[in-house]
Amino acid sequence: MTHTREPLTIMDGNPQTCDFSTKTKRGVYLSKSLAFVILIIVALALVATAFIVYNFAACPRTDQLANVTKYELTHCDQSKLLVIPLNTESSKSVLPLETTTKTSKLPPNEIAVTDLRLPRNVKPDRYFLKLTPFIYEGNFTFAGEASIVITVKNETKEVTFHGVELIFQKINLYTKDGMNIRSYKRIEDVNRQFHILFLREPLIAGQQYILNITYTGILNDNLHGFYRSSYEEKKTTRWIAVTQFQATDARRAFPCWDEPALKAKFTISIARPTNMSSVSNMNIIRREKHATLKDYEWDHYAESLPMSTYLVAFAVTDFANMSDKNFAVWTRREALPSASYALDIGPKILKFLEEYYKIDFPLPKIDMIALPDFKAGAMENWGLLTFREIAMLYEQGVSPTTAKARVASVVAHEIAHQWFGNLVTPAWWSDIWLNEGFASYVEYVAVDAVEKSWKLMEVFVLNEVQSVFKLDALTSSHQISVEVGNPEEIGAIFDKISYGKGSAILRMMNHFLTDDVFNSGITDYLNAKKFGDAEQKDLWNALTNSARAKGAFDADVGIVMDSWTLQTGFPVLNIIRNYETGAVTFSQERFVLINKTLDEQKPPLWWIPVSYTTETEKDFESTRPKVWLRGEKSIVVNNISLNKDEWLIANIQQTGFYRINYDQKNWKMLVKILNDPSRFEEIHPINRAQIIDDAMNLALSGRLDYRTALDITSYLTHEKSYVPWKAGLMALGYIDTMLSKGAYYLEYKRYVLRLLSAALEDLGWEVAANESVVRAQQRADLLSTACHLQHADCLQHAVRMYTNWMLTPNPDAYNDIHADIRSTVYCAGVQAGEAREWQFAWRRFLAAGAPSERELLLSVLGCTRSPYLLYRYLDLSLRNDSGIRKQDTVRVFSAVASSSIGEPIAFNFIRANWQRLKDFIGSVSTLNSILKMATRRLNQAHEYEELKRFMTEALADSDLGRPAQQVLESTAANVQWMERNYQTIVDWLLEADKVIPIDEIKS
Repeated sequence: MTHTREPLTIMDGNPQTCDFSTKTKRGVYLSKSLAFVILIIVALALVATAFIVYNFAACPRTDQLANVTKYELTHCDQSKLLVIPLNTESSKSVLPLETTTKTSKLPPNEIAVTDLRLPRNVKPDRYFLKLTPFIYEGNFTFAGEASIVITVKNETKEVTFHGVELIFQKINLYTKDGMNIRSYKRIEDVNRQFHILFLREPLIAGQQYILNITYTGILNDNLHGFYRSSYEEKKTTRWIAVTQFQATDARRAFPCWDEPALKAKFTISIARPTNMSSVSNMNIIRREKHATLKDYEWDHYAESLPMSTYLVAFAVTDFANMSDKNFAVWTRREALPSASYALDIGPKILKFLEEYYKIDFPLPKIDMIALPDFKAGAMENWGLLTFREIAMLYEQGVSPTTAKARVASVVAHEIAHQWFGNLVTPAWWSDIWLNEGFASYVEYVAVDAVEKSWKLMEVFVLNEVQSVFKLDALTSSHQISVEVGNPEEIGAIFDKISYGKGSAILRMMNHFLTDDVFNSGITDYLNAKKFGDAEQKDLWNALTNSARAKGAFDADVGIVMDSWTLQTGFPVLNIIRNYETGAVTFSQERFVLINKTLDEQKPPLWWIPVSYTTETEKDFESTRPKVWLRGEKSIVVNNISLNKDEWLIANIQQTGFYRINYDQKNWKMLVKILNDPSRFEEIHPINRAQIIDDAMNLALSGRLDYRTALDITSYLTHEKSYVPWKAGLMALGYIDTMLSKGAYYLEYKRYVLRLLSAALEDLGWEVAANESVVRAQQRADLLSTACHLQHADCLQHAVRMYTNWMLTPNPDAYNDIHADIRSTVYCAGVQAGEAREWQFAWRRFLAAGAPSERELLLSVLGCTRSPYLLYRYLDLSLRNDSGIRKQDTVRVFSAVASSSIGEPIAFNFIRANWQRLKDFIGSVSTLNSILKMATRRLNQAHEYEELKRFMTEALADSDLGRPAQQVLESTAANVQWMERNYQTIVDWLLEADKVIPIDEIKS
């Protein structure tokens, strides 16, 4: 974003717009002598301003660099102009670099980008950063100085580093003894975000040098780099300055070598107003008054351990905090009580993970800060975890019970990163799954250990296995370990593949290696690579050595796991039984939604661990594999003890990342036992969920008859457990989406409402005290589905509660609707009403203080059926003055696109406002998300062609990359599904509808 502003001068510490004319518009005349005095004052003020900016420089002293360098930046004592080296013989070489250097910029189209990685001729060892953000001065800039100690790996006459949207005032390069290294040219390579210094003499391999840069930058409002954020307190706007550097945005805050493997130690100093505080990765070791800025103080932080630039973090706020020994939470003063749960569970998670990794947390403290504006859910900066408010704050009675689990999981995820990602960092972003996959897995392990009653390891299957299957079934999916170059490609792999699939294959490996081997290998890996970087092969080697040392696994873990990380997609394991001989054939093929899209000369093959049990055994606890497909197409097993009338269930607790397709007879036996109310619980709840999800998606892709799959879903009439129910609702949800615009949606609604009947009666609307998280989630999901399907009692109850709330004299202070059911009640009330009901919800959103309530109201505002309100809501989301934060734009589009009425409105709005969207959001990943949500219901050939035309024309100048291909492929799969399955589904529903008495269903 381009920032423009009027000419400024500093007068009494405040920026003023200056008019130097001697005649005012009202006709008041100034004497020449008075005008001359004013001009003198202005000139002196400008000189003083320049001197102040120069004084903001980071000034590492010789005592700080005693072991590295013998030089001083003498402008810090304001007695010299530039730099006087301690070696006086070299003084003749001391010239400011900019006086001898030509600076030029390569425009984006003038160079051919072939390599986006930095040269390895030099590496940073230590950064000394001093930053002064101007938060309340109104110009939202910052001044800084970076003094970087670099080591030369290979003799070179070029120094290349990253920098974006930074204005350099001075650049100087020194030898260890203080001699200036002169340069003759500096080029800014815009495409690669490089700055290249061309030197007059070579730097010597093995020697250390000091690069000193003074610069200024912008506190942007794009939620990346060093950015500004604000909040309202007592009708006053409060500004703060915070950071978000992952993946490639540290370069927006300071010049650096912004790649994960290029670790260095950081010594950070932050100047901030005296009425504010700062926080960073390390602990504060000293505070001092600012020498020239009135009402500013310096906070000096301890030197960090070696870490990557993307993990550097700092914030300047007026927040309040609470602490528990080495743990502290920071948030808006009004919201501080809501941080109590995070402060309670954080130390418990930390203690568990120290025991889990068998490595003590290496920093002296952890701060967790809840930010009003934050693009990601949270960020694992070493020692300073940053969160969206909704991900860290939980308020009893206002936040739903499920929000407690969300806070626990996010806190656990970020603390897990302190070892996996921070202590040991992937050498390049291609292996970011090592960070995100591991943290996504361990968050469940940790929370399950601390909050045992939640049974989160069962929920893992829903969130991290089944949810990612649909994305990974696209041919436009990607490998877990995938080559990336530019920042857009890097940003695009922070997706379900890296997080969900990454965590799923780690869980699979944990189960086939056993806990003992897995945990031992992880500890060995972390110890071997701590404070450094690693590739996935390093993890495989550590696990292989651990397995062989304990005699637990005879294969090379790398060979097994590379088949999962270096190949796109996942397999379906076909199990065909010979009921006469007892032989069982296991064969594999890649599972894709559109079967005809694969044209592979060499189809991918995986190493597949196969666990199974039989009707006689019913052993759903032993998850270690009994059979392996070792990268082979098929095998035949003859030694399975199995009666021909017994069912076989494979992939126990769905620990393997693959689907199972049985022969027709085995499927029929599973349908029979599941539909038996007295016997269905003989099957583990995770496997009941797996059977539903596999069957419905095998039918979706044409591998199984839909009649069989739907026959399985009919057992839900007597299901009580949450995990199978959620799997069923997600699987049926696709049919809901496809039929919602068709003539037979009524029959679908009747069928699902019959399935829900008994469970709804059991759950009810009354929320018990100390309700379990699992039961609260199940109630929320089932009530939401019932009202969505127009269940009469559900709608009447919800609308009545919403209306009563509207009639409350002070609805912002008094709300009797329990937090666990508010989502359903609010949505039903807005949906059943018109502008009055919508405006009521909108006013509650503007007045809401609790993050959970604001997020909920943002979602339910999209429930209205009035097109003009939906268009208005979308328009409001792209206005800075609406009250909707930029971070929540995606939520608004998701809310509008969640209904059959709203989705075409969202898509039309996107097409009509594409340039406005791009300018406002400024994030490729956010645009991808919005486009994906607004096209889920497209399922006709002409709709696909229309989408393709729009993407070809409107996106020609955009780099949406792989996610845009996935949108097109998903739509093509919808079209194929309608052509292949629509009539089959309708016929089955019509038959089912005939045997269901209509008066049973209140719809």
